[in-house]
Amino acid sequence: MNAGIAAYVILAQNTDVTDIVGVNIFPEVAEQETATPFIVYQLLSVAPEDTHDGPSTLDEVRFEFLCYADSYALAADLGSKVRGALDRVSGTYNGVNVESIQFNDVDIDTIDAPRRFAQVLTFTFRIKRDNVEIAQGTPVTGAKLGDLYDVDTTGVTDGQVIAYDAAAQEWQPADDAGGVTQLGQLTDVQFGQGGPESGDLLKYDGSEWTNDSLTKSEIGLGNVDNTSDASKPVSTATQTELNAKANSADFSNVDNTSDADKPLSTATQTALNAKADTSAVPTDLNDLSDVSIVGTPVGNQALIYNTTAGAFKSQVSYTNRFEDEVEDGLQIATIFAERGYSVKAEGDGTFIDPSSDTPASGKVIQRKIYHKTGFISDSDVIGDYTLIHTFADDTAYADTVAVFDAFEDGATYGVPPFTLFQTWEQVTAAPSFTGLLNETYGSGAEAAYSTRRLNGNVTECMVIRRASDSTTTTIGFDTEGNIDEAAITTFCTGTSCTVSEWKDQSGNGNDATQATAANQPTIYTGGQLVKEGGRLSLDFDGTNDGFAIQTAVGTSAVKYAFVTHLVDSTDTKWSLFTDDVNSAVVPIAQSGSTSGAAFSFSITNFFKDGISLSVSNRDDVYNAYKGGVNALTTLDLGTIGEIQALFNRTAFLMKGKGQEVIIYTSDKSTDRTSIEENIGDYFTQNTPLLDTYSGAAAAYSLRLLDSTYTGAAVEVYNGSSYADIGFNVFGELDTVALADHCGSSDGFVSKWYDQSGNTNTAAQTTTSNMPKIYDGTNGVILENGKPAVEGDSNDSLTFTSITFSDLCFVNVSTISYNAPVGDAPYGGASGNFGAYGLNSTSLRWRFSGSTTDFTIPVQTNGTQYLAFANRLSNSLQVSFQGNVLATKTNGASTAISLLLDGNGGGLGLLGTAQEFIFYNSDQSSNRTGIETNVNTFYNIYS
Repeated sequence: MNAGIAAYVILAQNTDVTDIVGVNIFPEVAEQETATPFIVYQLLSVAPEDTHDGPSTLDEVRFEFLCYADSYALAADLGSKVRGALDRVSGTYNGVNVESIQFNDVDIDTIDAPRRFAQVLTFTFRIKRDNVEIAQGTPVTGAKLGDLYDVDTTGVTDGQVIAYDAAAQEWQPADDAGGVTQLGQLTDVQFGQGGPESGDLLKYDGSEWTNDSLTKSEIGLGNVDNTSDASKPVSTATQTELNAKANSADFSNVDNTSDADKPLSTATQTALNAKADTSAVPTDLNDLSDVSIVGTPVGNQALIYNTTAGAFKSQVSYTNRFEDEVEDGLQIATIFAERGYSVKAEGDGTFIDPSSDTPASGKVIQRKIYHKTGFISDSDVIGDYTLIHTFADDTAYADTVAVFDAFEDGATYGVPPFTLFQTWEQVTAAPSFTGLLNETYGSGAEAAYSTRRLNGNVTECMVIRRASDSTTTTIGFDTEGNIDEAAITTFCTGTSCTVSEWKDQSGNGNDATQATAANQPTIYTGGQLVKEGGRLSLDFDGTNDGFAIQTAVGTSAVKYAFVTHLVDSTDTKWSLFTDDVNSAVVPIAQSGSTSGAAFSFSITNFFKDGISLSVSNRDDVYNAYKGGVNALTTLDLGTIGEIQALFNRTAFLMKGKGQEVIIYTSDKSTDRTSIEENIGDYFTQNTPLLDTYSGAAAAYSLRLLDSTYTGAAVEVYNGSSYADIGFNVFGELDTVALADHCGSSDGFVSKWYDQSGNTNTAAQTTTSNMPKIYDGTNGVILENGKPAVEGDSNDSLTFTSITFSDLCFVNVSTISYNAPVGDAPYGGASGNFGAYGLNSTSLRWRFSGSTTDFTIPVQTNGTQYLAFANRLSNSLQVSFQGNVLATKTNGASTAISLLLDGNGGGLGLLGTAQEFIFYNSDQSSNRTGIETNVNTFYNIYS
């Protein structure tokens, strides 16, 4: 199949695609070690459209395109560009006739070690097969020549041939001799009367061959036999050569002259006179006048020219001439010199001392070549040299020799005076798992504690204690780099478990410990793991839980810290670290006091979820955390002393959950964003819904729904001004920016932005009808710990109407909502409330209390629900908590244009809403997947 050729050409010629991946477009499998982003396309199937009288002239070929990238956003962007390059394309590409290309489906895949994302798209290529030839007839096997109707082989004998008989119009056996046996039988050969005579030859007369003899004249020798030998002519050239010959008379006395008297030419005599007198030729090297060998030569000894003596003298050994200089002057720590070469005008020398080719367990051998201009000196250090070559890990010494020799002889490095040396070093092998601390930007931590694997060279996460019998066990990680939750569950089932030791993954041994069982944070209780945002957490009680660090972190100062945690909404004060200066602490939150001096408040930069905060006192910090929102805190600590404890400061103990603490003694400001994104990618469970279930007509949410979306979530009115509020590194609403904008004032949603890509913003210009999102006293409006929009009887947001056909389109909406007990948003009946309402001609559903619209059984007020509605032709199907609840005919509904409000007059939503998603295509097959995605993030039902 050649459809893959067309696929490659189309992508390779599309600048939107190549701007991202360059030339990294591969069939079936990527080249090894290819850096992301790249594309791999794979053939899935071929379906020919056969014809009645021949093979297929049109094939349907299905391909899968895997778009790999390091981040979710880039993988999605690359997938979008690939779709744009291929979908609905036709034409001829590199000789392949593409009738059409149709996009089929998209999926998301993730790969760990290292973490990669892939958007997987499938397409159907319709390929026209031009110039198809149809085979004619069927090969005959087992037949014989005599079976043919125009061949008669009757009576044929061994060796006989057949000839065509025109009269009979068939092939027949020729004579018994097998055809022509004599020259005369050929039609173009005619012998004269009596046949050829002895000596005759065949001559061609222009039409046939006949026997005849040759005459002298016919070959230019007509007068040869008629001329005497003396008169036979000699050519001019021959005569000239003869004339140049010496006269034999000149050598008349040769045989009569003794050898001693035979004359020599002048030139020969001159050459002989120039020859050396053989009686004086030296037989040993030492016989030469400019060579002086002292004593008896030894192995590897060299001749060195001595300018004073004007002669070559045997002096020093060639091999290992520079042993002292190389081994003593250049060797450092674990790096050993195993080969050296240095040369200048007076001579050169080599040092050779190969090291082992077998690394120790968990190690690899690295060999490198260094160069400097100039001769070697015993005061040289490795810093005087330039690294010019690094061999692949574990390259054997024998395989390095040719490379070293090439540098020694080459034009670039082999110009005297110069020095080369090769080093041997044993280093830790790269881990099979790549964690944050193994990344360049995340390396160098002084201490690191987490509920995930941060370092591929570390295998232990924590030690936990079982309450039932005080037994402890060490917990490691699974193959994906997560803490081994199955091991915890197996060990703790039937009781509860606490953490007695939180392992330091930096490699520095700064483990955090708590020997007292009552003071250990909880990790398993009530028959389940303690989690926050879908990830395992340590639960601190705010009374006495905390850790002491076994070896104080930072010999002089700590510079940077990253903390992933959640503060309990009822907590009023807590601290993170203690140092060794007057037991001062770096505070995270404390209400009621603006003084910072007593707490050594020296933070120079404070970030929450990647957003910079302006803080000048402890109240500023507390206000950033009240409400119990899970957060990633980044602290630029300026300079504080040694840290001795985590979440452990007498009267300021943390109440809430902790997941990760990473401490650096170096400035990580340039790496801050990369580290925050790494942490955010792991600890958020927000998988953008539209990345998987695309095609929404409109989508409104307080979380990021599409990784390619770059706009804000909502526009908020604080009573005097408007501001766009976006998302943090977790893909959640930026509650820090929301709090900064509203302060002590209430905040209301004036615009809820559409994330579907259709820019269908839902808006409200009347301030009294805007739903509330922020309370000036209590902070962000929350539902189940996540930000929410709160409606009342007259609140609504209007957007451009989405129209649906009664016959073939489906409306799907998801919403998580809550209505307080006793509220009556419509109908006046206590206990009845609407999930969401639309305009008078629109699709609606409510709880019981209304007969004019679709109704469902009463649910418990004050409980959060996930509702999902499918409008299929004239019927409406509603599901709650992942289960289909009921189906009812409702044929009048054809449009949607409102959120929260049904028709005014008290039909609005009394409660909270967090997400609305509308499709104008049937999503029945995706219902479970969409509900699971929403529930995973909002944790609505178990």
